[in-house]
Amino acid sequence: MKHLRSYSIEIVLVVVLALSVGFFGYLGYGLLPSNNFSGERALANVQTQIAIGPRVAGTDRGMQASDILTRELTILGWDVVIQPITLTNSTVARNIIAIRKNTNPNAPVAILGTHYDSRAAADADPDPASHTLQTPGANDNASGVGVLLELARTLDVDATKHAVCLVFFDDDDNANLPGWEPLVGSANFVRSLSDPTFPCHGPQFAVVVEMVGGKDQRIYIDTNSHVGLSRAIWQAATKLGHNDQLISRQAGPITGAHTAFLQARIPAAILFGADYPYRHTMQDTFDKISADSLAKVGSTLETWLESGAAFTQN
Repeated sequence: MKHLRSYSIEIVLVVVLALSVGFFGYLGYGLLPSNNFSGERALANVQTQIAIGPRVAGTDRGMQASDILTRELTILGWDVVIQPITLTNSTVARNIIAIRKNTNPNAPVAILGTHYDSRAAADADPDPASHTLQTPGANDNASGVGVLLELARTLDVDATKHAVCLVFFDDDDNANLPGWEPLVGSANFVRSLSDPTFPCHGPQFAVVVEMVGGKDQRIYIDTNSHVGLSRAIWQAATKLGHNDQLISRQAGPITGAHTAFLQARIPAAILFGADYPYRHTMQDTFDKISADSLAKVGSTLETWLESGAAFTQN
């Protein structure tokens, strides 16, 4: 009996040891770096932005948000250029431009854009007392920032057959507010593209992401966007099984950061969650954001880009 107890104890110890090794191995595996787009990492990026507070253009918090973007993109190995913009109230906004060249020096330029500022007034809030408050800006548009920052980590630029510019627009979310102009950051950036010395000059296309992280988000094809470019992205989503979120049906038209590109005759499309009910309200908070929604948008763009980002011109 003593021998039997001794063996039993040894067997239990071996089993416990094996389970412990397996458990810590699992933890270690989960912490290993991955080159696949992660909705959870994108969600953490969203949370970092929201933790700053309202990121209104020209404010200290807006500047703090741009500093964080600059630091994170630099750590991820992108070349960062800051484009200052003097606003009508004499404050300064900043577009953040991150560039990664392709090993092919003749590769065309692809632009992915999003605005990082939050709206200066919650004028769509159901409570009139909130109309003068600055919005939290979770889905509008920390979600877009979260997606682009995660793409900055995972995207294989050589596989895209393009040089890639990630552009974070400032002062793009204050249309129709007294004392503010609409879409200032994106308009300034596009005007600068006519300068052959400006970063990202001569892009082949631009894709904008805005309000893409809401739970059960539905994103339709914007009727203003370039048809061939939109079709290519939504087809990639369907192949990945993400057509429950990126739905191949037209809606809109949408006026957004892609508008200035289209006006400059640059093919452009926007992924925009027009059905999001909390836009420009104080309820646009972190609890409304889904890692799954972020992952579906991010992995769609990553897959399409890394397959060469082909699209028809019509």
